[in-house]
Amino acid sequence: MTLRYCSFLHYLLLIAFAITCASSSDISINFDEDQASVDYCTEKAEKKLCTRDHNTYFECPITCASHNRPERPHWGGFEKKESPFYDFQLKDVNGKVINFEDFDGQVTVVALVPLYPGLAAFHQKLLEHVFELYKRSFVVTVVLLPMVGQHGVSLEKPSKNSKLIMLDGVGDIEHPLVQYLSKKIQKGVFDVTLLNSFIISPEGTHLEMHIDADLKMYRQYIESHIKDLDDEL
Repeated sequence: MTLRYCSFLHYLLLIAFAITCASSSDISINFDEDQASVDYCTEKAEKKLCTRDHNTYFECPITCASHNRPERPHWGGFEKKESPFYDFQLKDVNGKVINFEDFDGQVTVVALVPLYPGLAAFHQKLLEHVFELYKRSFVVTVVLLPMVGQHGVSLEKPSKNSKLIMLDGVGDIEHPLVQYLSKKIQKGVFDVTLLNSFIISPEGTHLEMHIDADLKMYRQYIESHIKDLDDEL
């Protein structure tokens, strides 16, 4: 059995595993899909309750995400040489130093999560779910950085057994990681008040930003990078 054939089987098994894991919890993450729910959620979104009311984002994740999203939610940037992304060393919420060079060879998701009621908690839950989908593949890392938002809102500290990485402190536009990521975006305006997720390719040379990404978007772009990684073997 050739190495390429094994890699292809690995990719198929990974996708099947992700679909199986997702089936039990996608409902809570993709609630507002029928028309009655869409009408109800659109009214709430137009009243700007997606970032004001704690329950709205959990009730209406799809509508809130699309309402917050600009017309072009996907931008990319490139590194011509070795990526400075892997030079970062930052502490997590437990005081442990995280060496980003450990992410080399993996698909890395860095989510800048603004601390607004509902939005912050929902996206933390979504990203934990994303990580759970791919944790057995050992090729996906998810990093969260809380961003300035509304006073009194915070993210829940990950459990000791969680492999999801939450960086220490609350970031803003001056944070070194935010500075690096935002400057790599070639088009559009970087807005720290939005949920900005960056997906970095395994070799660190391609970076793309998604605003208020939903589960479908995460899976689409993560799995495209995993397939590219398998194709190179």
